[in-house]
Amino acid sequence: MNESDFQSFLDDVSECFIERDFARWRKRVLYTFSLITSAGPIVIKTDDELRENFALYLQACDAMQLDRIFRVPLGLEECSDGTWLGSYETNLLRNGMRATAPYKSTALLHLRADGIRMSSIMNARGHHDWTGKQPETGS
Repeated sequence: MNESDFQSFLDDVSECFIERDFARWRKRVLYTFSLITSAGPIVIKTDDELRENFALYLQACDAMQLDRIFRVPLGLEECSDGTWLGSYETNLLRNGMRATAPYKSTALLHLRADGIRMSSIMNARGHHDWTGKQPETGS
Protein backbone atom coordinates (compact mmCIF):
# COMPACT_ATOMS: atom_id res chain seq x y z
CA MET A 1 0.00 0.00 0.00
CA ASN A 2 1.23 3.49 -0.77
CA GLU A 3 0.07 7.05 0.00
CA SER A 4 -1.99 7.19 -3.20
CA ASP A 5 -3.83 3.96 -2.28
CA PHE A 6 -4.49 5.33 1.19
CA GLN A 7 -5.83 8.64 -0.17
CA SER A 8 -8.14 6.76 -2.56
CA PHE A 9 -9.43 4.72 0.38
CA LEU A 10 -10.03 7.88 2.44
CA ASP A 11 -11.84 9.54 -0.48
CA ASP A 12 -14.05 6.49 -0.88
CA VAL A 13 -15.06 6.28 2.78
CA SER A 14 -15.73 10.02 2.84
CA GLU A 15 -17.98 9.98 -0.21
CA CYS A 16 -20.11 7.06 0.98
CA PHE A 17 -21.58 9.23 3.72
CA ILE A 18 -22.33 12.21 1.49
CA GLU A 19 -23.84 9.86 -1.11
CA ARG A 20 -25.61 7.84 1.64
CA ASP A 21 -24.22 4.64 0.13
CA PHE A 22 -24.22 1.90 2.75
CA ALA A 23 -23.07 -0.79 0.30
CA ARG A 24 -19.97 1.25 -0.47
CA TRP A 25 -19.25 1.68 3.26
CA ARG A 26 -19.78 -2.05 3.87
CA LYS A 27 -17.14 -2.90 1.24
CA ARG A 28 -14.55 -0.99 3.29
CA VAL A 29 -15.29 -2.64 6.65
CA LEU A 30 -13.97 -5.94 7.97
CA TYR A 31 -15.79 -7.68 10.83
CA THR A 32 -15.35 -7.68 13.76
CA PHE A 33 -15.23 -3.88 13.40
CA SER A 34 -14.45 -1.65 16.38
CA LEU A 35 -14.89 2.08 16.85
CA ILE A 36 -12.99 3.50 19.78
CA THR A 37 -13.76 7.09 20.83
CA SER A 38 -13.57 9.13 24.01
CA ALA A 39 -17.22 8.13 24.59
CA GLY A 40 -16.18 4.47 24.73
CA PRO A 41 -15.78 1.46 22.44
CA ILE A 42 -18.34 0.05 20.03
CA VAL A 43 -17.94 -3.43 18.55
CA ILE A 44 -19.84 -4.17 15.36
CA LYS A 45 -20.23 -7.79 14.25
CA THR A 46 -23.10 -7.79 11.76
CA ASP A 47 -24.46 -5.89 8.78
CA ASP A 48 -27.49 -4.84 10.84
CA GLU A 49 -25.24 -3.30 13.52
CA LEU A 50 -23.12 -1.60 10.86
CA ARG A 51 -26.24 -0.26 9.13
CA GLU A 52 -27.48 1.18 12.45
CA ASN A 53 -24.13 2.85 13.07
CA PHE A 54 -24.07 4.20 9.50
CA ALA A 55 -27.54 5.69 10.06
CA LEU A 56 -26.28 7.48 13.18
CA TYR A 57 -23.42 8.99 11.19
CA LEU A 58 -25.96 10.14 8.58
CA GLN A 59 -27.97 11.77 11.38
CA ALA A 60 -24.84 13.68 12.34
CA CYS A 61 -24.31 14.70 8.71
CA ASP A 62 -27.91 15.93 8.54
CA ALA A 63 -27.67 17.79 11.86
CA MET A 64 -24.60 19.66 10.62
CA GLN A 65 -25.99 20.00 7.07
CA LEU A 66 -22.78 18.59 5.60
CA ASP A 67 -22.22 18.68 1.88
CA ARG A 68 -18.59 17.58 1.86
CA ILE A 69 -16.34 15.36 3.94
CA PHE A 70 -12.67 15.07 3.16
CA ARG A 71 -9.88 13.27 4.90
CA VAL A 72 -6.22 14.19 4.74
CA PRO A 73 -3.63 11.42 5.24
CA LEU A 74 -1.19 12.12 8.07
CA GLY A 75 0.78 8.89 8.14
CA LEU A 76 0.85 5.31 6.98
CA GLU A 77 2.81 2.60 8.76
CA GLU A 78 3.19 -1.06 7.85
CA CYS A 79 2.95 -3.47 10.79
CA SER A 80 4.90 -6.71 11.12
CA ASP A 81 1.72 -8.80 10.68
CA GLY A 82 0.97 -7.30 7.26
CA THR A 83 -1.67 -4.83 8.47
CA TRP A 84 -1.27 -1.08 8.25
CA LEU A 85 -1.95 1.84 10.56
CA GLY A 86 -3.30 4.81 8.66
CA SER A 87 -3.69 8.15 10.42
CA TYR A 88 -5.74 10.96 8.94
CA GLU A 89 -7.59 14.19 9.66
CA THR A 90 -11.33 14.40 9.00
CA ASN A 91 -12.81 17.69 7.79
CA LEU A 92 -16.57 18.22 7.81
CA LEU A 93 -17.86 21.03 5.58
CA ARG A 94 -21.12 22.85 4.99
CA ASN A 95 -21.22 25.31 2.07
CA GLY A 96 -17.42 25.33 1.88
CA MET A 97 -17.00 26.21 5.56
CA ARG A 98 -16.02 23.97 8.46
CA ALA A 99 -19.10 22.73 10.30
CA THR A 100 -16.94 21.69 13.26
CA ALA A 101 -13.25 21.45 14.12
CA PRO A 102 -11.29 18.79 12.22
CA TYR A 103 -10.31 15.68 14.14
CA LYS A 104 -7.64 13.02 13.83
CA SER A 105 -8.15 9.28 13.61
CA THR A 106 -6.15 6.12 13.09
CA ALA A 107 -7.52 3.08 11.28
CA LEU A 108 -6.26 -0.51 11.32
CA LEU A 109 -6.14 -1.38 7.61
CA HIS A 110 -6.00 -4.71 5.82
CA LEU A 111 -4.85 -4.98 2.21
CA ARG A 112 -7.01 -7.68 0.61
CA ALA A 113 -7.65 -8.99 -2.88
CA ASP A 114 -10.86 -6.93 -3.00
CA GLY A 115 -9.19 -3.72 -1.78
CA ILE A 116 -8.36 -1.98 1.46
CA ARG A 117 -10.61 -2.74 4.40
CA MET A 118 -10.52 -1.54 7.99
CA SER A 119 -11.23 -3.45 11.17
CA SER A 120 -10.90 -0.60 13.66
CA ILE A 121 -11.01 3.18 13.91
CA MET A 122 -9.75 5.12 16.90
CA ASN A 123 -10.41 8.82 17.44
CA ALA A 124 -11.41 11.26 20.15
CA ARG A 125 -14.71 12.13 18.45
CA GLY A 126 -17.48 10.35 16.66
CA HIS A 127 -21.06 10.79 15.62
CA HIS A 128 -21.99 10.37 19.30
CA ASP A 129 -20.98 14.00 19.81
CA TRP A 130 -23.71 15.11 17.41
CA THR A 131 -26.44 12.46 17.72
CA GLY A 132 -26.42 12.08 21.49
CA LYS A 133 -26.46 8.27 21.23
CA GLN A 134 -23.69 6.91 23.41
CA PRO A 135 -22.00 3.54 22.93
CA GLU A 136 -23.15 0.64 25.04
CA THR A 137 -20.65 -0.26 27.72
CA GLY A 138 -21.90 -3.80 28.25
CA SER A 139 -22.63 -3.28 31.96
